Amino acid sequence: MKKRSITIALAAMIASMLSGCSFSVGTGNNAAPAKPANTVAANSSNSNTTSAKTESAKPKLADEKKPEGTAKSAKKNPVPDSWVYVYDEKKGYGFSLPEGSTGEMEKLEGIDVMVATTPAPSEIDVFVLAYKDETLSKQDLLTDAVKFLEGMGQKVTPDKLHAESDEYAVADATTVLSTGGKGKVRILVGTDVTDNYVMIIGTDESKFAANESIIDQIWGSFEMWSGGGS
Repeated sequence: MKKRSITIALAAMIASMLSGCSFSVGTGNNAAPAKPANTVAANSSNSNTTSAKTESAKPKLADEKKPEGTAKSAKKNPVPDSWVYVYDEKKGYGFSLPEGSTGEMEKLEGIDVMVATTPAPSEIDVFVLAYKDETLSKQDLLTDAVKFLEGMGQKVTPDKLHAESDEYAVADATTVLSTGGKGKVRILVGTDVTDNYVMIIGTDESKFAANESIIDQIWGSFEMWSGGGS
């Protein structure tokens, strides 16, 4: 099978889709979505084991008096209570977004693309690319994600894939626009037999930390089923 790769021209076409878009989503339950199996559990387990081994050697922290005056706290956008489930039966994937999110689905150069934005105050951009090619590795999919962002005029510096399982892996990347604006994205890549999925979730770099809990809920809700359509 001919190897499928994201092209700069494709990314440029997708960039032109970003204004005035909307799509319908099905109503899901309001429970917080679960993360994909085996993506982060292994890392969390290792961390807990290490903590248990060293806990006895750590001194306990005393309760200190809080200083008077006004402190600058790390503010976060609250995780919404109401979520909707977005499902593409033909491509065999689904995930959850905060209720009120907008976007659209397109098929460009044989690649199915979903573009979405969460409602204020988070206003997180979400892209999902779905295509078939049994020859691609998760590293190939990360490369495709970088090419996609570069096609939209961004200079991209990706981190290495981590939280890796047989099907999924995650990586962060920083971006710089031609105007000098900086962004940060979290990239989920998934591969299942011949089906490949790239989810890119990001925002301005200065707003990433405040939105990270919502970002993790989104990528953590992603699901894929074998045998998606062509």
